[in-house]
Amino acid sequence: MQLDWPGCHCSLSIQGGSPGARQNQEWDKKIMEEQSYSLRYRSSRMEVWRWYWRAWRSKYWWWNLLIAAAVTLETLASSGERFGFAVCLLRFAWIAPMVIVLMAAWPQIAFKSQERVLEVGPEGWSSRIAKKYGSRTWKAVASVQSNDEVISIVSASGNALLIPMRAFQSQSAREAFLLDIRRWHEA
Repeated sequence: MQLDWPGCHCSLSIQGGSPGARQNQEWDKKIMEEQSYSLRYRSSRMEVWRWYWRAWRSKYWWWNLLIAAAVTLETLASSGERFGFAVCLLRFAWIAPMVIVLMAAWPQIAFKSQERVLEVGPEGWSSRIAKKYGSRTWKAVASVQSNDEVISIVSASGNALLIPMRAFQSQSAREAFLLDIRRWHEA
């Protein structure tokens, strides 16, 4: 059975035939296991920026500072000069903003504006943008997050797949998708 939501660029595919008895729990379980989603959408740079900014404020800021501290110590050590706390602090004061800007710029540099085709099912997700392809199993996904703008599927490496509201025909279609991917992720 194929259920399409016209105009939303997504569809729900349930494969298999009817068991005759809707109350059959094994059949219901089989339907849930075979369910999959196919979404087509484009992301925007602003969505990527907003997601990065929220993620940076909540958890990535300390990584940036740790990288800046490592770069600071490495540059001081490789210079061969003796250095004290004040020199280290001054060097860190100009390296930290550079690291923060470069780390924030990377998602914008790597941004792909072409249409994404995203397939999501009980085993994980696969995505294609132009000739680039990627996939992850649910075990390789660290978290599934949602806010008013996007659903984000965040991998253990910190990379995120952002699925905007416009990828869905309605709020109820988005909520059904979110429920399913959270269930698959937690399984």
